[in-house]
Parts: sequence; C-alpha cells; structure tokens
Amino acid sequence: MGVSVDSLSPSDAELVAAIADCDRAALRQLYLRHQPWLTARLRHRCSDSDVVAEAVQDTFLAVWRGAGGWSGAGEPTAWIWGTSGTVKTRMMRARIQLRGALA
Repeated sequence: MGVSVDSLSPSDAELVAAIADCDRAALRQLYLRHQPWLTARLRHRCSDSDVVAEAVQDTFLAVWRGAGGWSGAGEPTAWIWGTSGTVKTRMMRARIQLRGALA
C-alpha cells in the first residue's frame, strides 16, 4: 500500500504557523489550496471578476500580515474567511464602487 501525497502535505494549521514565520512557500501552498473555494464563494456575492480577484488577493495579504495573530484555535479556513474585516468589508466597498460607476 502506497503513501498518499495528501498525507505528506502540511495541515492548514502548520501552513499558517509557517506563514507567521515568513515562509512564502507556505503562503503559496495555502493560497493554492484555498483560492478556488474562496473565489467561488465571492462570486456568489459579486459578479465582477476583477473585484473578486482583488478581494482574494487582499485576503491572502491579510493572511500574510496576520498569521502571527491566529490563536491556533479552530480551523484556519474559518479564520481566513472570518479575514470579515477584510473579505466582507472589501466586498461591501467594491459593491458601493460598482454601484457608483454604473450610476
């Protein structure tokens, strides 16, 4: 029986801890792992792909800057999405800007 590649991958918690130590490879791995679902969730709230891409970028920038502040409690995915100070606020601002541009 072979070893699964997934079993060799670090957990999200391990990646966030590595990001807190300024490990860019860990950020890239976390991004590649979570960017698709985050993008999909944001597209349900905003159809402008540029706004969604910016919100995703801002989210992972916030992960980079705030990884040291993650308490280690709960799932990192909830912490990333909870990135509400970042993701939800950015989406709200983007919708306001979009409304203004379309008016």
